[in-house]
Amino acid sequence: MREEDQTWTQDKVRVSVRAGWFRLLVVDGATSSMVELPPKGLLLVGRAPEADLRLADRSVSRRHARIFLDEGQMRITDLESHNGVRVNGQPLTQVHTLQPGDVVNIGEVHLVVYTAAASTPASPAEGAPQVTELTLGERTVVVADPAMKRLYELIRRLAASELPVLILGETGAGKENAAFAVHHWSRRSGKPFVALNCATLGETLAESELFGHEKGAFTGAASAKEGLLETAAGGTVFLDEVGELPQGAQAKLLRALEARRILRVGGTRERDIDIRIVAATHRQLEREVEAGRFRRDLFFRLGGATVVLPPLRDRPSEVGVLARRFLDKACAATGREPLTLAPATLEVLERHGWPGNVRELKNTLEYVAATVDQSLVEPKHLPERILSALRSPEPGPEAPAEAPSPAAAPSRRGASVSEEMRALERERMVEALRATGGVKVRAAELIGMPMRTFALKCKRYGLP
Repeated sequence: MREEDQTWTQDKVRVSVRAGWFRLLVVDGATSSMVELPPKGLLLVGRAPEADLRLADRSVSRRHARIFLDEGQMRITDLESHNGVRVNGQPLTQVHTLQPGDVVNIGEVHLVVYTAAASTPASPAEGAPQVTELTLGERTVVVADPAMKRLYELIRRLAASELPVLILGETGAGKENAAFAVHHWSRRSGKPFVALNCATLGETLAESELFGHEKGAFTGAASAKEGLLETAAGGTVFLDEVGELPQGAQAKLLRALEARRILRVGGTRERDIDIRIVAATHRQLEREVEAGRFRRDLFFRLGGATVVLPPLRDRPSEVGVLARRFLDKACAATGREPLTLAPATLEVLERHGWPGNVRELKNTLEYVAATVDQSLVEPKHLPERILSALRSPEPGPEAPAEAPSPAAAPSRRGASVSEEMRALERERMVEALRATGGVKVRAAELIGMPMRTFALKCKRYGLP
């Protein structure tokens, strides 16, 4: 099995990109998960054993709702359920067509709609996103995407319990902030939050860091040392990239969590521990278990509750918000006057795939603050890797983009980045209209653009 098949990466997401395919982020009780939907078919949603999308929450009826999938459209209807169906907070009274970004409530379960046909799903309502600031001690987490708001609501509920939490998502997607939120909202918030990056540890070092060691336990052990599980007494241990933990340390960690006791390396006396574990990984741990690289029993011990963080490219409403905040903070850190992002620059940022997620966006804005010598940040000021990706978009694997005719778009030679971006947008709209026989509603859905925006831009670009 290839390495990329084991991880939450942009390459893995590209494999599943097909026109008309949808995904659902399901927040159900103590767990969230991402569910890939077929391009066509009827799906029963409910608690019944025969349900295609089976939900465990008792607020869900056995046969609660029906989802219709066909030709790039996704519709939902209530099957006269006990607690009803709500879309973006409104009760459902008839068959409703869903758009990317819509939030569907099935009883107390949240479903957030994403499309795999475009890298930037639309929000349910146009205009400025509704920004929520979560103050977590000295940290502030900004969320604007509907899925992220639902996930942090789930995290707040999980924090009140003692369940171990497993956070899944791509590198840089914000897993440490989510882990810290579990700690901050828990009864352990007054005790230490201790983080360990398991990817940096070898076999011997992993055991010493986790469990500590006694004096003389190995060469260089000049004195006794407490391990992280001891230093976090009463608090939370965050095991980042737990999928990289050596197998020998996996077995000893499992025993320590089950017995709530640890034995230092070279020691003879066991010590009691009182900790909560929050783990995170960019790997698909179930596949790591199947491949024999991660212990099945440890996987079940860590995954009492699972939270899946969507990548930044799936929450474009947050890109502009985060970009402005990162830029303001970077300017303040360097002692310079605040900079302004030009509208065209924001468009480029929102269209970028962000394989490094929030971490890559933060680094990009810090680069801008350090290098731009004027008050307005234009697209040309962005790193070359972002501009080159814009100039050379990758066609989808299922349906390569048809080469546009000379009249389809203006020449790009000597054009500015904003002109190139408009030309690319026009090309994508033309291709979508061709693919759907000129039906604007389907064409807009195919490229993940709100219908109102699509109609306005058709007039702007002179499209039929």
